[in-house]
Amino acid sequence: MTAAPVPPILMGVYRYPRMMTSKSEPAILGVLPGRVWLTGQQGVFFDAPTQQISAKANKTVGHVTLKVGGDKHVVSGLGSASGAPFAPQQLQELEASRAATRANPGAQSLMAGRELYIGKAGKADGSVQGGLASVAQNEIGQQRDFGAALRELLAAVGVSL
Repeated sequence: MTAAPVPPILMGVYRYPRMMTSKSEPAILGVLPGRVWLTGQQGVFFDAPTQQISAKANKTVGHVTLKVGGDKHVVSGLGSASGAPFAPQQLQELEASRAATRANPGAQSLMAGRELYIGKAGKADGSVQGGLASVAQNEIGQQRDFGAALRELLAAVGVSL
């Protein structure tokens, strides 16, 4: 009897082309043991074995910088204030992955296996009102929680942080 295939764990993240700039885009980070991929609305950013990925985590803010080949991808649970929302197709893909993840006992040991993480555009836009809205909605606390789940997930599949 063969074992059932392990389902991927997906997280809805915001990808920044450079360190936390005003430009971010919704993307899906997927992981399997030994493999990580990042897809956006326009296609695949990378799909690589974990040994080809180096990562640096910022535990204060909660974002993670992934280096694959010569490219850097900063991923975060909070997008820029001008960040686009997730497309309906992306949300459907994330929701569809939940049933398989919930049915996998191994996935339940991880935060990202117990809860579906989908990022959102932040409120901090450089204005006082945006900053107050960000504080009022505890965005930095949410981002830290998101970052902890992201770091745990990457470490579980073999990406060294």
